[in-house]
Parts: sequence; C-alpha cells; structure tokens
Amino acid sequence: MADVEVYAAQIEGKTVKALTVRFKGTAARNISRDTAIAWLRGGHCLVTHAGSAHHPVRGHAIERVEVDGESFLRTDLLPEAGDKVEFPAAGH
Repeated sequence: MADVEVYAAQIEGKTVKALTVRFKGTAARNISRDTAIAWLRGGHCLVTHAGSAHHPVRGHAIERVEVDGESFLRTDLLPEAGDKVEFPAAGH
C-alpha cells in the first residue's frame, strides 16, 4: 500500500473532478475522482499536503465515506452526500 501525497483538488460544486498527487520522490500527476476512490478501496492512503517537497506540511487523510451506497471523498468523515477536501495551511 502506498502513502500518496495530495497537493491540489479540482472541485466543481460538491464534486472532486481531479486530484494532483505524487508518490514520494516522483513527479506530480493528476488522477480522476474514480481513480482516487479505487485507490482508497485498494488500501492506499491519500494524505493532503501543503508547502514544498522539501518542507511539506501533512494534513488530514482523504477517506472514502459511503452515503446511500455511493462513495464520497472527505477529510472530515461526515456522512454527507458530497466531496469535501481541505488542505493544511502551508505556514503551520
């Protein structure tokens, strides 16, 4: 299982469209919401990050939350029908 660093989220309304991610020591790339959900189902850990690669600030993990049989990406774990991804402040 991999610890995947998440640096940005493209969000439209209450839905994540894509996440900018990287594995430690590799270049960043974009993945779709469906790929993120599949990775979480597979046991990978998606952790929000801020700052630079040399001075990262780790935030909360993005978890897959089920509501009425549908998966959502959330950092707050609330059982709400919508994605919510928050990043840490880079200076803290």
